[in-house]
Amino acid sequence: MSNRAPQQVLIPMQSMQSYSSVQPLVGGPLQLQQVARNPAASDDDDDDKKGLCSQVVALGGILAGNGLSLLLVFVPIGIYAYWAQWSKAWIFTTNFLAIVPMAWLIGKTTEDLAEATGQIMGGLINATFGNIVEMLLCVAGIQQGQLQVVRCTLVGSILSNLLLVLGTAFMYGGMYFPEQRYKREGALVHSSLLMFSVLAMALPTMLFISLETDSYLLQVSRWESVLMLALYCQYLYFQMFSHPSLFEELAGDDDEEEDGADLNPYCAGALLALLTVMTSICAEYLISAIEETVISWGVSTEFIGIIMLPIIGNAAEHYTAITVAGRNKMDLSLGVAVGSAVQMALMVTPFTVLVGWVVDSPVHLNFYPFQIAVMTVSVLLAVSILHDGTSNWLTGSMLLNAYIVIAMMYFVVDGKSV
Repeated sequence: MSNRAPQQVLIPMQSMQSYSSVQPLVGGPLQLQQVARNPAASDDDDDDKKGLCSQVVALGGILAGNGLSLLLVFVPIGIYAYWAQWSKAWIFTTNFLAIVPMAWLIGKTTEDLAEATGQIMGGLINATFGNIVEMLLCVAGIQQGQLQVVRCTLVGSILSNLLLVLGTAFMYGGMYFPEQRYKREGALVHSSLLMFSVLAMALPTMLFISLETDSYLLQVSRWESVLMLALYCQYLYFQMFSHPSLFEELAGDDDEEEDGADLNPYCAGALLALLTVMTSICAEYLISAIEETVISWGVSTEFIGIIMLPIIGNAAEHYTAITVAGRNKMDLSLGVAVGSAVQMALMVTPFTVLVGWVVDSPVHLNFYPFQIAVMTVSVLLAVSILHDGTSNWLTGSMLLNAYIVIAMMYFVVDGKSV
């Protein structure tokens, strides 16, 4: 029997480094060769750490790239102000400033999560979380019996998107381009949905004025809300499956490549859940301080609900619509601004009524006649501007000035309800 020396296994230096980082294996040369050939199998923990570090770096880059992130310091301050029983005006102010950056981050994480989940699920995520801040504010208002504030917030969010956000986007884009174009067909669909929304929200008010009784008001509002939500679902199907071409960018407007998602779906989902919880907490504290803040500041509840609160929820839409308008991507800008107004009217408004139905709170669609008149004229102005498929800085100035006039009127009413 010959004494042959055992066969040597030649392992590259790089593979040996990978092998030395794992626990010793019991076995022959074959097992050693398999580890040497697949060094990545021993680096799973390192990859997980690198993945976590990359997400932390990506989140840091998101925060560093937008000045709104500086307002995140007011999140702990607002919570502390509530528990330390500061004055109601300070509780309102600190939580107001705390919700603004969280609304922007909710918009960002929603976009990243939607991009990673495909067209169908992504569209549903955008539809659900697109106006989550307004929904949380309305739920908090229902819980604390601030129904007037809730109805004012619904109307104010529609006005803010149609006049303030869209008007600013048109003005900013018009500073760089003499005339900007967008899909006229998609704009007309949104215009028709807005006109239907005005009809649906005005009918209960006119019914109350005509009958001079609220006997049928709650029942009419609740069943009408079911129909509005059904129409919103049809609108989602129409936009995503049936006629998606009506809402696509015009040829030549998509020259720049879209940036990919900064956060992976796990990180985006976890951050979205955390932000939703924190926003609901700050929204509850903010709503609880409205009554005394109105007295302290000498303004009306309508000014708080119609002008101030929608600024919180529309921070993300405002930033996005203006930014993309400056890049001449007007279909996207309209989808953000006008689409958000449609979402407020056909999803958030009936959702609020149905939440009141579930918790046995008398949330109805009886708005003040002046609010209905303001919303009707504002929608007519926006529809008349959107019908030709073009925009410039002057059309934006008209929308913006209309919003300033409305804000001024609600500011000077000095506590009176209109």
